[in-house]
Amino acid sequence: MRPAFMSAMWLCCVCCVGLCASRINWRDEVLPKFRLLTNPYAGQPVAAQAGGKLFSRYCAQCHGRDGNGLRRAPSLRSRELKGASAGELFWLLRNGNLRDGMPSWSHLPDEQRWQIVTWLQTGN
Repeated sequence: MRPAFMSAMWLCCVCCVGLCASRINWRDEVLPKFRLLTNPYAGQPVAAQAGGKLFSRYCAQCHGRDGNGLRRAPSLRSRELKGASAGELFWLLRNGNLRDGMPSWSHLPDEQRWQIVTWLQTGN
């Protein structure tokens, strides 16, 4: 009985380590050059307004109209996203995170992705 118990415990440990290792934070994947990017539209109310419209069009169906999240996507009010730099948010919009269900929005022009970042960082 003891060898079977030890085998089961070993299997549980291996599975837990594998699961923890597979939960890579998207911010760990951001290239350093993106972390250093600054938002060319930061502090511009017109850009934030445009970003809000783009958010409504492309993001709200998953993240909710107010960004508080729906069952398909997390809240954009989380500490993780609030603590992300403008460049990291831009990278996330450009590359997505398919592992967690976030599509790439690389088909949007840079200007529109920066406008969405502006809207996200204004606290709307």
